[in-house]
Amino acid sequence: MSYPWKHLRPKDSLILTKTTVLSDLDVSTVASLYQPLMGVQAASLYLLVKEYLDVSDVKELPLSDILTQLDIGLREYYEARIKLEAYGLMKVYVHTETENAYLLNLEAPLHPSQFFADTMLRMLLTEKLGERLVLELKDKYIKEPQSTDKYKEITKSFNDVVHFNMENHTETFNTVDLPGESPKLSLTDDMLKNSDFDWDFFMSGLNKHYIRSASITSEIKKLIETFHSIYAINELDMQKFVLESADISTGEVSEKRLTRIIHDHFLGKSKQHKSDPGPEKDEVRRIQELKVKGFKSEEIEIVLHAEKTQPYAYLKSIKQQKGGYVTSNETWLLKELVEQSPLSTDVINILMNYILVVKNAPMLEKNLASKIANDWAQSKVRSPEEAMQKVKELYDTVREKNSQKQSRSKAGFRSSNYRAASSRKETLPTWAKDKETDQPDEKLSREEEEAFREKLRRIRKQKSGDA
Repeated sequence: MSYPWKHLRPKDSLILTKTTVLSDLDVSTVASLYQPLMGVQAASLYLLVKEYLDVSDVKELPLSDILTQLDIGLREYYEARIKLEAYGLMKVYVHTETENAYLLNLEAPLHPSQFFADTMLRMLLTEKLGERLVLELKDKYIKEPQSTDKYKEITKSFNDVVHFNMENHTETFNTVDLPGESPKLSLTDDMLKNSDFDWDFFMSGLNKHYIRSASITSEIKKLIETFHSIYAINELDMQKFVLESADISTGEVSEKRLTRIIHDHFLGKSKQHKSDPGPEKDEVRRIQELKVKGFKSEEIEIVLHAEKTQPYAYLKSIKQQKGGYVTSNETWLLKELVEQSPLSTDVINILMNYILVVKNAPMLEKNLASKIANDWAQSKVRSPEEAMQKVKELYDTVREKNSQKQSRSKAGFRSSNYRAASSRKETLPTWAKDKETDQPDEKLSREEEEAFREKLRRIRKQKSGDA
């Protein structure tokens, strides 16, 4: 069995660095907000590295010093380190020439206001601590501003105070935004531009129930788009969720309540899946199209299933058929892929299929998933069949590398079948199946056999003499 920490040694060389000065607030944030998510050992590793860097901006030491200080083994160190990587608190680099030499760069945590504004982080923390404790932590770190009802704002703007000759900076301001200007295109704008969510229909349905349009802010729209992409929530169902999360007396929609309601609905209950109704006319045409492109029947089945299923349902069906479950880290990673990558949801499904089914990994690894997603994004992968072709290329690359090694070290892909959300059975394509055959044992030569018999006779004769 292969362990991901097997390449680590206590004598490994570590260079510790940091990109920014870490404040007392950063330390408190890690201890109060991140530690419940990562665990005590990950937080302890972070604080120990910070302690080293308080003395010097760069510190070189053997890994054994870290293990001794924290009283942990290589496995515990590795698991603590990758949790810091997953939550954006540490970046890890390996030397390209010197073996077992690493650079660990400590990153600052999110500001508490950014932490609580992140839907997934807040959701994960609520799962760990419960809503009451999360609200107490939020009150501790985020203070309500003093009421200004009886005051008139007279704050000066940047341009009111700072004066300079614009003619001397013409080239600069052709390429740099002026202070106070917002970016030309935000993430929310991108999501809305490419969305298939019918906002006009959605908003008209809300108006009938006296929900203020102004309460559907850009943050709420981004949240709706994210949940629509992950869970395939249609406009009517989304209206119900929004209505349930709104304060009827004020018409205001609560982002926190909307997140909790949708989270409870999809993650808190086991859902029964509808049976496959059979291919429709559009599906038949799609099958013919894929056949013309040279895809085999089992590959076509994977593509069609990826197109019809939303990412969370797709991930959940794979994990259930493998006897596992969707972890909170996987849900967070899936949200990140849907929100930040330019990949479509059906392409993301093929990516998950490759990692969990073809590679037979027990769970989605963030580093691997992000690496593949970036490669596919840069390669302009737009459709699931293009993603399937990239999977074939990945498989061929691995097979070519393995063919150069001894037969005992070859690592073929294991076949793995699973039922999807629609109860459809999906199999691996032919190219991903292990085609190795057992080699017959070589027979002993006549000389080797005679030498073996002679040795056996001498042993028997020696034993009879001893007797």
